[in-house]
Amino acid sequence: MSLVVPLPRTVQDCVSKNTHPGLALDKYVQSWDSTTETGKLSERVQKPALERVVELSKSPPEGLNYANLYERWEQTLAGRAVCFQAKTVGPLTLHLARASALENAGICMHPIYGFVYMPGTGLKGMARAFAETVWLPTQLGTHWASATDSQWNEALDKLDQVFGYAPYIERPKDEKLLMSALAQELDRRRRQRNKTASQEAKAHVGQIIFYDAWPVRWPILIVDILNNHHPSYYQNEDPPGDWDSPVPVYFLSVPPDQSFLFAVGKRRHDVPEELLELALDWLIGALVHDGAGAYTAAGYGQFHLEQPPEPIRKAQQQVEQTWKTACEQERRTEFQCTLELITPAFLAGAYQFAPEGEKDCQLRPATLRGLLRWWWRTLHAGHADAHTLARLDAAVWGDTHAAGAVRICIRPKGQIKPLRYDKEAVKQQNRLPDPPDKKTTPGLYYFSFGMDDKRRENGQPRRYQRYYIAPGAKWEVRFTVRPSAYERRNKQGQLSPPPIPLPDPSLLLQQAQAALWLLCHFGGVGSKSRKGFGCFRVPDPLRSWNIDQCKQIAKRFREACGIPDSKPAGSPSLEDMLIMEDIATPWTNPWVVLDRIGAAAQEFAKQYKHNLQKKALGLPRKIGSPPRGSFTPGLHVRNTDRHASPVFYHVDQEQGDLKQQKYIIRCVAFPSPELPDDASRQKSRDFLQELIKHLSKQWTNWCNTMRNLGTPSAQYPSMGKSPTTGVSGQPASTVPTPAGHTPSLKTGDQVEVEIVPDPKGKGRLFGRHAPTGLVGPIQKADVLSPRPEIGQKILVRVFSVSVTGKDIQFEAILPKNQKS
Repeated sequence: MSLVVPLPRTVQDCVSKNTHPGLALDKYVQSWDSTTETGKLSERVQKPALERVVELSKSPPEGLNYANLYERWEQTLAGRAVCFQAKTVGPLTLHLARASALENAGICMHPIYGFVYMPGTGLKGMARAFAETVWLPTQLGTHWASATDSQWNEALDKLDQVFGYAPYIERPKDEKLLMSALAQELDRRRRQRNKTASQEAKAHVGQIIFYDAWPVRWPILIVDILNNHHPSYYQNEDPPGDWDSPVPVYFLSVPPDQSFLFAVGKRRHDVPEELLELALDWLIGALVHDGAGAYTAAGYGQFHLEQPPEPIRKAQQQVEQTWKTACEQERRTEFQCTLELITPAFLAGAYQFAPEGEKDCQLRPATLRGLLRWWWRTLHAGHADAHTLARLDAAVWGDTHAAGAVRICIRPKGQIKPLRYDKEAVKQQNRLPDPPDKKTTPGLYYFSFGMDDKRRENGQPRRYQRYYIAPGAKWEVRFTVRPSAYERRNKQGQLSPPPIPLPDPSLLLQQAQAALWLLCHFGGVGSKSRKGFGCFRVPDPLRSWNIDQCKQIAKRFREACGIPDSKPAGSPSLEDMLIMEDIATPWTNPWVVLDRIGAAAQEFAKQYKHNLQKKALGLPRKIGSPPRGSFTPGLHVRNTDRHASPVFYHVDQEQGDLKQQKYIIRCVAFPSPELPDDASRQKSRDFLQELIKHLSKQWTNWCNTMRNLGTPSAQYPSMGKSPTTGVSGQPASTVPTPAGHTPSLKTGDQVEVEIVPDPKGKGRLFGRHAPTGLVGPIQKADVLSPRPEIGQKILVRVFSVSVTGKDIQFEAILPKNQKS
């Protein structure tokens, strides 16, 4: 598919000269193909368009000296405001839904200079939200409901003086129903104050100015991703089953560790100092505790202050005191722990391979949040139907009507270096055993399929290697929880009776803690997380927990929401979970354990060679010919031809030094009504019980007969040294070359290409750039006369190249002997 900007030809000719990221996002999106349908918007249009914006954001537009511009801005603010710097802990994105050529992919960029900034209007709104939900209750005594009119008026006067006020507008009834009791009381008092105020006092500008926050350095953007794994579930149609295909949504964000300059000043010199101090308190509190921009519940927009000056340190201390009081009054609650990786984790974001894959190999708050949500559902899916489960889900994690009650923030502890996975080097350096015959794959290879393999692209073999994080990596994880409500809605999304308030945030925090325990005890994170990769040690504060305690916590939550037991949702449930007794191994090397896990699973699968029943282990799955047996998948699987493995392999380890402690193998399985089609799940249960019996017997045998298997300590090679080892994205037959030696192409470069056949046989003109091996369509080929033949070499201009380096488009250059 060859996409162009849907603008007049004369404008299209100028697109390649654009250096403004904002224009590339809002005006010059290559989104139209005259020969075919665009198909999946996010993957075929949105992601390439965002990659072009990212490429432009790598440096300021030509002629712009951002350092000088920022210095002038800082000097201007210094004379009229209190300034401080804060740095992003996680990624930052904002204004996703702003008017743009792309859907939910916008970001707030300066209209003139093209850098990401945070408008003062948004900062003012954040500060006000923190003031009204966190600070205000602390000014009303031990409980706001018993506060006097004098206390209320004093606090509201301060809010109005800082932010200003406008004539009261009556809120819609449905909106009021969704408001907390505190918010409803605040709304009632504002309506009353408006009635008693004189005509000239019904509106007033705020006495404090919140200035735009500019980045300290020119901010580089990244392509980010969120996956909606269960779209039909969130639309109140189906249970959140493992047969759903994730729907990726690509958008732009600012990576962590970007500093911004914030400024708050008085509107006039005679404004009381107290109002300026309050505004600083509220803004800092919002940045540090609530987050800025979009997706804050998933850890986006978290800031921390860097070496603040004395006035800011005082404000910071006041913020922490306000936050402490809010937690004591049960307006907020927190939980903090350390997650430590036990087995290698294949982590990724928008990119999995190529150089960007290394940068994206990190534990993202959105990833952890999604996994917690999955395990949380297993607590309730056996006691509530799918519609009720979705409403319970929204009360804890949020939905399109309301933000989630639980906010997750992650910060790495120490430097975490991603490594490129080289399965052959891992096998050799850890002395993993060879398979018993040539028809058997090494266990590690079997269960890490797709993480290091060779594929043909444009007719050439290429090696693709994922990046991973080695065991021992640690992250500090913090849950911040606020009160919520259980909203009863019908299947059309309309509110039924009034919501049931959930004013105690500790009840909601326990839901997140139970989900975290289940994830760390049975699951994992990243690709192949159901195969034993990406396992965490259970955090110390939760180490004494057990599955019965988690179930009791879930039961108390359903009771608080007034939910009686009903028919199951139809998705994985703890009530159906099959649990194998833990296997204590003699091995201290995680690669050995993962190899034996894969080997045992492969032995079982070989017993069903060419047997369709093997599909009960998950789909898609290739069955050799001639197939035997029978298997009828459920309705959902027939529609998607997909079902994640119902089996979770987990590796655990006792407390102590990672290098000294022996590993434990754990296995659980969730019988599925879709594998095969059987509402009772009995067929799936019988098959999975047979698997668990085989695994337990095999692992026990190996633990007794192969005690000295592999090296005692794990080795973590990042790349093989063999001359036949290729680099990700390079022909597998080539010798690895340092990244700096790989030819780098950018828009506008003139290069020589060889004319090659159209990969899809549509007769379009394609060129191959020999130094990089990149193949792409040649735009404006009609200016070439006569048309070049296959194998002919011509000079072209690079029209566009993706950040991954995998996708490229060329542009024909008019021969010098022809006139345009």
